[in-house]
Amino acid sequence: MKKNNFKLLSFLFFLVVIGTSFVINQAEAANLNGRILLQVQDRGQAWYVEPTTAKRYYLGRADDAFQIMRNFGLGVSTKDVDTFLSSKAPARLSGKIILKVQDKGQAYYINPQTLKLHSLGQPKEAFEVIRSLGLGISNSDLNKIQIGANSIAQVVVAPKTSSTLNNVEKYFSFKYKNINREIGIKLSSSLYSSYTKSLKVYSYPADNPPANLREAFYNLFFQTKNSDTAVTDLVNSLKELAKNNNWSEDELAESALALVQYIPYDQAKVDSGLTNPYYPYETLYLNKGICSDKTFLALSILKKLGYGTAILDFPDINHSAIGIACPVEYSLANSGYCYGETTNYFPIGVIPNSINGQAKSGDYSFAELFDASKLGSIEILRKSSGKLYQGVAINQQKVEELILRYDELTRAKAAGTFDYESALAYNQKVEIFNQLLRNFYQQ
Repeated sequence: MKKNNFKLLSFLFFLVVIGTSFVINQAEAANLNGRILLQVQDRGQAWYVEPTTAKRYYLGRADDAFQIMRNFGLGVSTKDVDTFLSSKAPARLSGKIILKVQDKGQAYYINPQTLKLHSLGQPKEAFEVIRSLGLGISNSDLNKIQIGANSIAQVVVAPKTSSTLNNVEKYFSFKYKNINREIGIKLSSSLYSSYTKSLKVYSYPADNPPANLREAFYNLFFQTKNSDTAVTDLVNSLKELAKNNNWSEDELAESALALVQYIPYDQAKVDSGLTNPYYPYETLYLNKGICSDKTFLALSILKKLGYGTAILDFPDINHSAIGIACPVEYSLANSGYCYGETTNYFPIGVIPNSINGQAKSGDYSFAELFDASKLGSIEILRKSSGKLYQGVAINQQKVEELILRYDELTRAKAAGTFDYESALAYNQKVEIFNQLLRNFYQQ
C-alpha cells in the first residue's frame, strides 16, 4: 500500500500566545526555572527546567533534545521574534522556547541570564545550546527538582555481581511506551576478548550427526563463562526500572525486548559476509548485531525473566526472530510462540511487512501486520517453557484502530472539498491518527 501522509490543513493551523506574566526579581533570579542543567556527577547529562511548571525534562541525545525542547514551543509572531533578536526578549519569556509561527516553526531558546535568543533550528544547534549554556549541578541538588510526567525516564545501574577485571561501562538507550530510557552495566574487556576466541564452529562425527544440526550449532552460543553476569545484571536493572514505573510482568518483557530492538543493526557485518553469530556478551559489548545476534540476546534475557522462549528461523527469507510463549490462538502457526522482531522496534506479535536485513518500521499496510505467510517456512528451535505473554490481543486491537482511522481519513480526503467545520473535524482526526501511529511505532 502506498504511504499516504496526512497533514493539517494549513488555513486552520493556529498558535495562540497567552500572555502569562513572569516578573524576574532578585530573589527569583537565583532559581533554576528555564535553565539547562548538566549533571556533573553523572556524565554531564542534560535537563531542561520548564519555567511554567518548574519541572525538569531529560534532554538525552542531540536528536531527542531537539525534539523535546521544541515540544515546549510557544508561538510568537515573526515581528516579535525579529524584535527580540535585535535586542532581547521580555523578562516574562525568560527560559522559554518560542516558535516563529510564520516561518515554519523556527525555534529559539531564551537564555534566562541574558534574555538573548539562541536558535534550535537543527539537532546540532540544540546540542550546542545545551553544552554552551548548561549549568553544572550536583545529583543531590538536581534530585530536589521534580521530574516532568512526560520526561525521559532514565535508569543507570551498575551491576552488583560482576567481579571481572578491566570493567568498562556500557549504556543502552532505548524507547518504551514512546519514552526514552537508558540502562548501564559494566562489562569486561578481557571477558569480551575471551568470547571472541571461543568456539563458533560445530563439529560432529560423520557417523553420528546431531538430531538437528542448526540447533546444535546455536547451542554453542548459549554456553556462558563463569564470570559472565551480564544478562543477570541487565535483567536486574530492567526489573528495577519496571518497579519504579509500576509495570506488569508483560510490560517488563516488552521493555526488555525494546532494549534489544534498539541495539543498532550491524549492517557492516552483513556487508562483510562474515555472519557467524555473536555470543550475547559480544552483542552487548559491541552494542550492535544482526538478527541472529540480537535474537540470541533477547532469548537469554526473556528466559531469565521466566518466559517460555524459542528461536524462530525463516530460511526462505534468511531471517531469525525471538519466539515468546503466548496463548496458542495468538501464536505463530499455532506453535505456542508469538513473533518478536529484534532488528527494529515492533510490538510483540507484529510481523514487519518489509524484512531485508533490518526490518523496516513505519509501514502503513496495517492489515498485513499479523500475516505470517510473508515469512515463508518456519523452523522453531531451542524451545523452552515458562510464563506466557498475554499482550498480543491488545496489540491487535491497536492495529485494528489504526486500520479504521486510516480508512476514515482516506475516504474523507478522497471526498474532496472541505468547508470550515469539516476541515476542523478532519484536522482533529488527523491528530488522533498521527498520535496513535507515533505511539505504535515509537516515532
